[in-house]
Amino acid sequence: MADRTDHGVAPQSHPELLAWLTERAQNFEHWAEATSTPGTWDFSPQSLDPLEDLIRSQYDSDAESLAARRNAFLQGACWYIGEVLCRARGAVWKFEPFAVKGAELPSLFGEAAPSGVIDDPCVGAPGEDTEEAIYPMGAVHGLFSTEDELGNPIEQHLSDVLGDFEEEEE
Repeated sequence: MADRTDHGVAPQSHPELLAWLTERAQNFEHWAEATSTPGTWDFSPQSLDPLEDLIRSQYDSDAESLAARRNAFLQGACWYIGEVLCRARGAVWKFEPFAVKGAELPSLFGEAAPSGVIDDPCVGAPGEDTEEAIYPMGAVHGLFSTEDELGNPIEQHLSDVLGDFEEEEE
């Protein structure tokens, strides 16, 4: 587990999260137009199915989606998934960076993220910590998983995050 030392910044008001949310919201119309189906993105739970189809049409593996995690399309898709949860389930955005500014990031993330990009924003119930949250980018990468931790076959879908959130609230 990563060391997430409390640096006095609440996960809901982290400056990087707020900047990322602002940039994603401002770029949403452009993102929607770039998908060639701008009328699809109404923030309804049902709109996660065409987003999943779009993601699957662009990537063939979690390695490909991981390599592209910082591009505008996947950053927008991550924001969109989280916004669906926020609007449909009352979730809130949260972010706790793995390292403070200037500290070395875990090798998973490699080089520093370009401006306006964060690797692990999440959404969850207000007041809960980020360990209980849903990570939209993780849901994207999970689309390409074919088996669970025990080796059992699975088929994951973006709409599964809606059920995951309901289970966490109980």
